[in-house]
Amino acid sequence: MRKLINFWRDQRGAAILEMAFVAPIIGGMAAVSFAAWDVATRQQDMRAALEVGAEYYMNGGGSDDVAKTAATEAWRNAPEDALVSSERSCRCGTVVTICTNLCTGDAPPSVYVRLTATGTSPEAMFTPHQSAERIVRVR
Repeated sequence: MRKLINFWRDQRGAAILEMAFVAPIIGGMAAVSFAAWDVATRQQDMRAALEVGAEYYMNGGGSDDVAKTAATEAWRNAPEDALVSSERSCRCGTVVTICTNLCTGDAPPSVYVRLTATGTSPEAMFTPHQSAERIVRVR
């Protein structure tokens, strides 16, 4: 019984046991932190590329192909399947209309362009597929 009590009170090796329990938790937290940083960085790169396309329109550009090309070229660290697409829509106030129609009072409709970027990074830990969009009023 005395040997059991002495064994129980012995503090030698306690630090290594604590480290054995804590080290995997610290490693896991580091891995999750890196994965979160990776997702945020990829998303930010995507949004920055869409901003370049939106700036093209805001500076007077009118070609969807040029805007898509500018956004694609501005996309840093783009995945292999990176895709930037655009879609135009027209509105008279809050009502969606055909772009060739005139609104009440013979006013032209407001034209909006939706730029969408999508990409898949197979090496990503949590979210391999990401997308972002930016809507710009052209007219």
